[in-house]
Amino acid sequence: MMTAMMLAPAFFSLIGMAVFGSPVVSLLGEITAKTKKRVFYDKYGQQTATMGVVLLAVFILVEAVGIALLYQKYPDLLASMVSADSPLKLAGIALAAFLLLGVPYSLTWKQLRKSKGLHMAMGFGACAAVIAMFVLGIPAKLSIAVASSAEQTMQLTPLPLIAMYLFFMVAAAAGMSCAYLVIRRHKDDFGRDYYNFALKLASRWALIPMVGFLACQGWLFATLPEGIKTLVLETPLGIVWGASAFFGLLCLIIWGLIARSSSPLRIKGLTFTGVLLLWLVHTGNALLFVNFMSMS
Repeated sequence: MMTAMMLAPAFFSLIGMAVFGSPVVSLLGEITAKTKKRVFYDKYGQQTATMGVVLLAVFILVEAVGIALLYQKYPDLLASMVSADSPLKLAGIALAAFLLLGVPYSLTWKQLRKSKGLHMAMGFGACAAVIAMFVLGIPAKLSIAVASSAEQTMQLTPLPLIAMYLFFMVAAAAGMSCAYLVIRRHKDDFGRDYYNFALKLASRWALIPMVGFLACQGWLFATLPEGIKTLVLETPLGIVWGASAFFGLLCLIIWGLIARSSSPLRIKGLTFTGVLLLWLVHTGNALLFVNFMSMS
């Protein structure tokens, strides 16, 4: 029941992860286009940046509704989160920097085509801001949990969580861009050669960080306090964690098939399966995180 309840929040959280990862993927495409002198990389970077802006609009709308509900039900909690001495203050500043740099970076792709240095500088700034947001925000969330509970939570190491979610945001952006390319194919019509190229590229760039994400899952488990390890292995949390890792492995298989296909458009339906699996992976991890934060 708890897993089912996490599905909707995890879906919108997945959208947020793709938003945060999109400048990383876009900048990588822009840099690769410059070094390899091939315009298809730049075009893919531009499409991923556009996807990030579209998803950002959805994410902001959902967050606004969530904040309004939080204000109605828990006004004191919301006030503590936005107060000057909130542990989340620095992460909030990093988020603001991400928006100030990331949105112009995504929207000025054509206008700054002849000023690539300036455009990439904004991209680097947006990427640095989002990395800072995770580096500062995850320990802050752990400190909030510690303030209200427990010795075991206090021993959780933030570094594996930070690395895990940094890898996941890039995998989410590249993985969701696969489906976005298919959706936009007839509307943008950049040609069959481009879409075959871009689908293979996006799949490779989703696959590599997903490997890192799964490795960090093992790292996280290794750093858990013994009491929490035992609890995970002896309760349904172990099933949730195992299922999440299994869905991640299925993502690798799907993206591997697309990346190695000579005609990936023929198996374009797998791109949507990849998004569904990303959603299930993130749902499992969100459920684990919520349980870790509530352990005493």
